[in-house]
Amino acid sequence: MREEAEDRGSAETLYRRAIDYGSTDALLHLAWLREEDGDRGSAETLYRRAIDYGSTDALLHLAWLREEDGDREDAEVLAQQAADHGDPLVLTHLANIREEAGDQEGAETLYRQAADHGSTEVLYPRRMKDELKLMWPYGLDPDGVPTPRWR
Repeated sequence: MREEAEDRGSAETLYRRAIDYGSTDALLHLAWLREEDGDRGSAETLYRRAIDYGSTDALLHLAWLREEDGDREDAEVLAQQAADHGDPLVLTHLANIREEAGDQEGAETLYRQAADHGSTEVLYPRRMKDELKLMWPYGLDPDGVPTPRWR
């Protein structure tokens, strides 16, 4: 409520108190506040703290920051960690960013990794070149090769 009332000072104080009691969500909210204020260094430190407590949301946000900074390698490592902890959606989001940037090969690699981690999101139609398309309209074979059309 303090944050919505734009009383950021009080909101930050309350988040810090919640963090002292072990709230990972408070760490994330404080990191988002810092990120909104343009203090990416502090935000990143808070995200890393949340990661230490097992937050896959923090891995997601840190992966986005790394991607925005052009550090694709670290972004992929963080996304892979999130997927390994049960959140393959991070890989899909990263693949979408790559696809929008025109890196189709990098996007497909990440989509495959997401599929390997059980993400069904990659099977939904996506807007590609102003039309809806399925990346693998007939699915993937167990070896990861796109399944050909049945005849």
